[in-house]
Amino acid sequence: MSESHAPGLYAAVIASRPELLPWMPWALEPTLEASVAMTRRDEKAWREERVFQFVLVEKEKGDELGVAGLDREGAAVAALHYWIRSDHTGRGLTTEAARALVDWARDELHLERLTLWAGSENRASRRVAEKLGFMHVGPLDWRPDGGLGDFPAESYELRFSS
Repeated sequence: MSESHAPGLYAAVIASRPELLPWMPWALEPTLEASVAMTRRDEKAWREERVFQFVLVEKEKGDELGVAGLDREGAAVAALHYWIRSDHTGRGLTTEAARALVDWARDELHLERLTLWAGSENRASRRVAEKLGFMHVGPLDWRPDGGLGDFPAESYELRFSS
């Protein structure tokens, strides 16, 4: 991800705001300035090897469709997250991108485990986790903040075999 992706990501958020709003606090009042700030922050975090954000880009047109990323939770563990533009859901694109990221985490970062959480009612996000082989651990013991307030969520993990 780089600052050059900010306008396209902003457009993807605006196009998908109703679907993102329950789960993503940054969807409440999105601005281009906030998208630029996010890309700058994430570029710095990449250099520090704390956060690894990848932009999902449509092959044919080159449009930014969303993000898949990893947030380090320690030397051997990271949290996976993803979202995609609403008009591109249901095509397997998020699963494809996240699967490539899972492989990269295992092969390049040499992680032992990935975690993720998804809203209890976010069936699409939970389905991606299951397709990737994540095991459902149970409900989170805290409630994440979304754009419409906090919500119940489920925890998942994927362990890489040695």
